[in-house]
Amino acid sequence: MSGRSLREPPLLLLLVLISIDGAFCRNIMSPWLGTDSKWPQVKKNFTKREVTCPKSQHPVGDICCQLCPPGTKKVSDCKEAGGQPQCTGCIPGEDYTDQPHYHNQCLRCGLCDKEHGSEIRKNCTTIHNVICGCPKNFFCNTPVCNLCFPCTQCAHGVLEECTEARDAICQAQENKSLYFLFLLLLLLLIPAIILGIIYYRKRKHQKDTDSSKPEYKEDIPLTYADIDLNKYIPQIAERMELDQVKRFVREMRISEIIIDRVKHDYANDADEQKIQLLKHWYQRHGKKGAYRQLLQGLQNIGLRGVGERLQEVINAHSENCPENGNSSLPQS
Repeated sequence: MSGRSLREPPLLLLLVLISIDGAFCRNIMSPWLGTDSKWPQVKKNFTKREVTCPKSQHPVGDICCQLCPPGTKKVSDCKEAGGQPQCTGCIPGEDYTDQPHYHNQCLRCGLCDKEHGSEIRKNCTTIHNVICGCPKNFFCNTPVCNLCFPCTQCAHGVLEECTEARDAICQAQENKSLYFLFLLLLLLLIPAIILGIIYYRKRKHQKDTDSSKPEYKEDIPLTYADIDLNKYIPQIAERMELDQVKRFVREMRISEIIIDRVKHDYANDADEQKIQLLKHWYQRHGKKGAYRQLLQGLQNIGLRGVGERLQEVINAHSENCPENGNSSLPQS
């Protein structure tokens, strides 16, 4: 019993040796045990090989292969560096490739959505995809046109027409309103300018006519040069008709506004109207030269006889007493 124990190592010693051997192997050999192992990085550096190929070739393992041309797909890799892979054509109308490549599948052909207005411009071939477009009055605003939209119908005018690649640009409503407002103001302004010109020319012609009138000739001899007519106005009005008084004050350039106002203020009294109109004239003119203007004005409107009678009335009431030394009567 004791001799067997000396020839076979104790169980505890075996466990210790196994633990030491496991730790040593974990640190040195095992790439998948523990986080302290350096083997994954060593293995990576050992197996990684950088293969640099020309632009027109594709890396396959440690060699470079040519690319498949447009319209084909790769079936198998090349066997030697710079060799040509085995390629086969795409199916016309179903798939395509439009550039040199190294893929084993072609690209599926696109579809034009007829339900959304898209229509075929060019069919799909093995070297290019289908080309879609929009019919008239539709547009598409994406580089690859698969969906068309109806053009906007402008209610207030079009600035730019709708094209296949862009919607219509409409004129804003407020711009059109401002245009019509400006046009309306212009239409109203032109007649106003014309009327203003006509009125100006008419007034100018009237002034020229008035200024060209010859001065009245003194056909009626004056007894007095300047007398105060204010106290004779009732007698003057008594010997004139209302129409004659209006004609006289109009000749003396009394405005129609004053004539209408007197008519309104004394609507039922024609005698007072005559007196007030003559007073307006006399207040506007003043004493100096008023007597002379009275007689000459009556003569100018065809009332010379009225002027002579008024002169007789004034002479009778003046009692031959001239005022302010202005008498023209001969001195006895």
